[in-house]
Amino acid sequence: MNVGRRNTARGILAAILLAVMAFVVLVQYAPDSVAFSPNNYGWNGLQGISSAYNVNLTNSLSSLPTRAVLAILQPSVDFGSADANSVKGFLLGGGTVLVADKSGVANSLLSGVGAGITIESQYSISDPVYNWKGSTVPTALVLQTAHEAYLANVSGIALNQPSPLALSGSAASKVAITSQFSETQVGNRGPFVVMASEQIGAGTLVVVGDSQFLLNSEWTIASNRVLIGNLFANRSVFIDTSHWMNSPLTSSTAQVRAELRQTYATISTVPLRYGFALLMVVLALLLVPQREHRTNREDMRIWLRTPEKSRAINGVREGDRTHIDRNFDAS
Repeated sequence: MNVGRRNTARGILAAILLAVMAFVVLVQYAPDSVAFSPNNYGWNGLQGISSAYNVNLTNSLSSLPTRAVLAILQPSVDFGSADANSVKGFLLGGGTVLVADKSGVANSLLSGVGAGITIESQYSISDPVYNWKGSTVPTALVLQTAHEAYLANVSGIALNQPSPLALSGSAASKVAITSQFSETQVGNRGPFVVMASEQIGAGTLVVVGDSQFLLNSEWTIASNRVLIGNLFANRSVFIDTSHWMNSPLTSSTAQVRAELRQTYATISTVPLRYGFALLMVVLALLLVPQREHRTNREDMRIWLRTPEKSRAINGVREGDRTHIDRNFDAS
């Protein structure tokens, strides 16, 4: 294979390697548009809280670590008794559960764990006075009677078309309410409870009547960042994906990422990782440009074809060149 063909082959091989590397990097780190995805930088993503705290997606509610935080966000599938029992056991063991939902689907979980909090999903609250951008995005006020530790330095909670919460029994307590100027779409006047909590065993249940409470578009408004920080800081946070119709864990991008991680895990095992490292070294050596090696005779022929340049550089006389020609031909 001549030098030109070798360089062409090296160029093709380099292009293939660069394309593979670019594909892996893009799949692993490029943002996506899946709702509630930690890799979604848009308004409906969770990139904000995921970059600030130890956030994990989980498709199982069993065997959650003690003292962790479980977040239930806008579920679209009802919770069965098995899931409710798992969450209740998590609460009894000292875990914290945050429910952010205005659809009312999470009521199946709230009733399953025996909570006295119900999401009244048939209503949507607006407030023309106390809001952070418009009447449909009210700002709720934290009650002075609420002294939970996670409410430290929290005064107002930004919401987006929240649903009111109904409380029953003495265990559930009001945390935040809308103003007296708030109302529902059917004319019911506020204030309305939009955030409540309840102690269940050694754990804490926190319910917010807003499905978008943790999204990129809302989590930094008013005192939301402080509240979320009080709940999530220095703790492992697990976001339930098993009750979403479309989960970031089952999207096509997530599946490709999972396959790449599996491939990496496979080649990282001994002795495969050494073989892979050796392959990379060989490919690197193949890609290094190699200088063309010529024999002395080939160098002499090239030199003799350019006598003017040779004489100018080396100061060779015409007679010397003729003498060299004869000796060269004789050889």
